[in-house]
Parts: sequence; structure tokens; C-alpha cells
Amino acid sequence: MSYRFIKAALLQGAIICLVAACSQGAINKASSSEWLLTDALYYNNKPVNWQQRRVNGCSTCLIQNDSVLQPEGITRFYTLYKDGAWIAVQEQSSLNVIRLKLPLHTPYLYVEQLGNGELKLFNQQHTYKTKIGEVINITFKKQLFSIVITAFTLQDEKNAALPRRARLNYTALKIK
Repeated sequence: MSYRFIKAALLQGAIICLVAACSQGAINKASSSEWLLTDALYYNNKPVNWQQRRVNGCSTCLIQNDSVLQPEGITRFYTLYKDGAWIAVQEQSSLNVIRLKLPLHTPYLYVEQLGNGELKLFNQQHTYKTKIGEVINITFKKQLFSIVITAFTLQDEKNAALPRRARLNYTALKIK
């Protein structure tokens, strides 16, 4: 008798947890559904034009552009802010480095092309594999990002010191 009671209580608790988890997932999806990263960044199903200062349909969104001249070449950054908070970046880099210039820190990942066409993203703590055009989710200091690399060509020899000269285009979106 007590075994049935315990089993029923556990089953009921599991169902309640499942319903709560599904509800939380629906809330998270609803709050982030305005932004979508696939081959490009979209706001409410409309592609973001990084060349404009504002995002169509978002009165509190602002895109700032910046460029840095380095010995390796020019790097262009387009940083998107919503209500003054960092949301996304689109970068056309002259180095094989993904940098997320956040207000308090700048996490980075080096990019290398593997023999099978995959890309290896790595730093001292993490290593990830992806492909050009494939969205990958990465966590930096408890912050989740989606990243898509749209172009990558290494211009230095593989044995050159890091960072290496490259043509790297990517977009990163902060998820949570």
C-alpha cells in the first residue's frame, strides 16, 4: 500500500515538474522569439541591415559601427544594442578570432579550418566544432550566445603564431 502511494506521489511530482519546465521553456522562447539567427540575424522575421543605424520595427535598437586598422588589415564591427544593452555583433575580421566585445569582458575564440571542412573554435577553456553557415551555441561566463560563421579563409600558414591573418565574417547573438 505505501509503495503504491510513494510511486503515485513521485509520478505526480514528475508530471508537475514536466509541466513547469515546459511552461518555462515557452516563456523563454516567447521572450527571445523576436530575434533569430540562421544565416543572418532577423528581428521579427525581417533581416537586420547592419549598414543602417536603426533596426526596422525596433525603436529602441541602435547599431553602432566601428573599424580597426591593424597590421593584418581592417576589421569592421557592427554592434547592436537594444535599450542600451548589448544584443548582437556582426564582424568582418582580418584575424582568425571571434571576439564578443561585451561591456565587462571580451571573450574570444580562435578559428581554424580542419581537414574535413569543419571549423574548430577554441580558447584555453573550450573547443567547439562547426561548419560555415551552421549556427552553434556557446556559453561564456554563464552567458549563452548563438554564433554563425558566414565566411572563413585563412591567409597565413597553419604554423604561424596565433592570431593569424584571415578573412572571417561572423554574427553573434546573445541568447540569455
